Amino acid sequence: MLRFMSNFMKYALTFFTLGLVFFPPFFLGLYFEPEMSIHHYFAAAATLLVPVLLILHSLIINTGPSLNDKQKTSNTAVSGAGLLAPLQQLVTSPYFLALAALAAAYGISFLQAINPREALFAWLRHIDYLLTFMLVFLAVGMWKTDRPKAGFGRWMLIALTVSGTAIAAAGILAAQGTMPLQGGVTGSGRLASTFQYPNSLAAYLTAIVLLTTHLAVRGTRAFQAGAYAAMGFIIYLSMLGTQSRGAWLLLPLILLVFILGQTERKKHLLFTAVALGLALLLSGITLSPQVQQSQPNWGALFMTLAGCLVAGAAWGIGVTQARKVTHFKNRNKLNDRKIRRKKPANAGTNFTKVRVPNKAALGAICILLVIAAGVVIILNNLGKSNDISTFVSPELKRITHINTTDSNFQGRLLFYRDAFRMIQDRPLFGWGGGGWKSGYAAYQSVNYTTTVVHSHFMQVWIEAGTLGLAMFTIPFLLLGHGFISLYRRHKTYPSASETWTVGTAALALGLHAAIDFDLSFSSMSLLLWALLALFAYREKMMGFGLRFFRRKEFTQDLSKMKGSNGKRALGLTVSLIVCFTLAAVHLAAYTFILNSAAAKAQDAAQAAQEGDTRAALALIQEAARWDRWSARYPMLQARLLTAGSGVNSKQSAEDYAGASLDLARRAVKLDSYNPDNRFFLARLYLTGGQPEKALAEAEQGKKLKPWFIQTCEEFNSILVDIAVQQLLRGQEEAGVHTLRRVLAVTREAVTKKEMLPTRLQSLWDTRRDLDLTPALALSAGRSALLLEDEQRAREYLSIAARASDEKTKTLAQLWLGAALQKAGDPSGEKLIAEALKSGLEAEKNYTVLKQLVKF
Repeated sequence: MLRFMSNFMKYALTFFTLGLVFFPPFFLGLYFEPEMSIHHYFAAAATLLVPVLLILHSLIINTGPSLNDKQKTSNTAVSGAGLLAPLQQLVTSPYFLALAALAAAYGISFLQAINPREALFAWLRHIDYLLTFMLVFLAVGMWKTDRPKAGFGRWMLIALTVSGTAIAAAGILAAQGTMPLQGGVTGSGRLASTFQYPNSLAAYLTAIVLLTTHLAVRGTRAFQAGAYAAMGFIIYLSMLGTQSRGAWLLLPLILLVFILGQTERKKHLLFTAVALGLALLLSGITLSPQVQQSQPNWGALFMTLAGCLVAGAAWGIGVTQARKVTHFKNRNKLNDRKIRRKKPANAGTNFTKVRVPNKAALGAICILLVIAAGVVIILNNLGKSNDISTFVSPELKRITHINTTDSNFQGRLLFYRDAFRMIQDRPLFGWGGGGWKSGYAAYQSVNYTTTVVHSHFMQVWIEAGTLGLAMFTIPFLLLGHGFISLYRRHKTYPSASETWTVGTAALALGLHAAIDFDLSFSSMSLLLWALLALFAYREKMMGFGLRFFRRKEFTQDLSKMKGSNGKRALGLTVSLIVCFTLAAVHLAAYTFILNSAAAKAQDAAQAAQEGDTRAALALIQEAARWDRWSARYPMLQARLLTAGSGVNSKQSAEDYAGASLDLARRAVKLDSYNPDNRFFLARLYLTGGQPEKALAEAEQGKKLKPWFIQTCEEFNSILVDIAVQQLLRGQEEAGVHTLRRVLAVTREAVTKKEMLPTRLQSLWDTRRDLDLTPALALSAGRSALLLEDEQRAREYLSIAARASDEKTKTLAQLWLGAALQKAGDPSGEKLIAEALKSGLEAEKNYTVLKQLVKF
């Protein structure tokens, strides 16, 4: 029974581990927290199977003295004993140590993060990566075999290939309109599939296509090799559909490194030429904008399936013929040796050889396929245009249009420069997870919006500091050293070619991550660390790469050690298991806490929509108790209390005002680079009669997001209210100074673009222009009227009166009416009368207006 349970747990652990790397791309690439949380739970559950398996093994070994050594060895081979040696090897792996240190660096950065909630989840994500690395490493060692095709490493490559092909096919089908997939195709016609971002899809498929190529070349059966060839065609076609210039710029280098370490270089090169060439030829009639205009396009789907069939059949037949050629060559060599041994010294050299099939057969087939595909493309475009560019696919046109003056390229250089300015302020431990997203607006050089740096190396440097960057970079340096060592012996070991393929796939992910944010998708990071885990284990088994520990308790099998060395090794193993168990519990528990708080907040929003504000406040308070790191929940409480929601007769308005103020301060402390929180706190100070504190908070809020028009609008609105209080208190000099500041900010906003250098003006995000909006014009008009600049006041207030927002429009009409009446225009009285019809708020503003302006 124990043996059955041990075997069952072993298979359960194996399938859990495969699932952890197979499924993530299907769930939006695990970019968002809800999808990532699911993976956290499964990774924690799989990790907890490890100590269970080891306990079962211990019970089997100690079932009684009746078991002889042979039976114990048999039990060891099928139970948790297979985990002991990999555990010992894991702790000495420099890749594992680097990832563990990276997770620790994110934990340290969490302690002083500017947004603790984002930093906590980033830390949990890296614990997830660490546990997944460990599980893959142990699974490979647990299923160690002399036959590479039967090992866990081969199973993982097959699973990843199938997963990648499905993701690629989903993007193609979405483009052709034959499968609904939200976000599967961008507005410009680029494939994004489940990732919803074309460049990351391209980077993911680049790694997968290397694995597919290896499996296709190593396939010994025609159907098997043909199936992998069809998958390779689908993946290359989808990569073309992404139109990712960065991925295609790196692809030649990656393919060069990939083929360099293979024992069958010509076959790998031929496969790449066949699959990629066919994808290039058919991309224009399967994925072009003209194809996407017709939805669903069954003709494009038919051509895609035909391409799969042609690629699979051509490669499958080629593999069969190549195997026959090799077989006949070997027979001829054997016959030659036999005949030479048997013939007399004076005998002639005339003997019959087995005929070798024509080697040009496969080449002829490929040439015919190329010609046929070309004819299809020409016939498809015949009569549409005489321009030769018609016959070039739009995907290829965009890919080949790469230059350093492109706005995308220049924009990323700008991101990197601003990121480096942030790094200089916190170089050692960084800003914490989510640091760029929370704080970049205070450092940006021009108006742009991005939640990521578009370089994962820079992202890690900002979030985890120099320590984190060093730990993230070390695995790639080790990978380069491993390539050099492996290349010297790539013809010695049967699994060397597969190991080289795995390393190259990991290198491809790392290279593209240097110029984009691919590894912000947890599915991409999980793929990277899973590949590195497989490569790290092969390093241990094949004896190449760096070795940091050489003591016996680190390098020998626990089952073979006795005495003090055995005790020390046992202690290390137990300590490692305890650490992994605690990490798994920590991962699952904190993920549950954060999700519970989010669920409470969602229920609160539903209650607020239904008008049950008391229940909404109670639920938000419960969410804040669950998640004490988020600024969102105390801020929501403060807003509800400020609006008077949930007030009961036992507490006064002053009590609620004080509670709101405390909650807003807490929110600012938790998310110190959020200008909206600071502006809200400024308004609370203003309501409490503290204009100096309100001004200080508003000034700080403006500095945190100076390139956004909403910041200027809110800042000026607060300044006008501060000036009103100052004037009503008789602080005329301070009030005038504040009003002049409003006009200065208005001029600064509308002229900010003109003050930039020409090269930065070209990078200006026109979708978020700093224009004279109605809200900004309202603040400027009110200030001008209070400063008795009536002409400018009428100009600004006339713009504000055309606002689509009713509140802004009503207030603008009220002040414009006063300005017109003051100038002797009777139409002002009608505007005021119209504005006063809107309700009590307008009447309050009118009362204040009459105290400040004589009309």
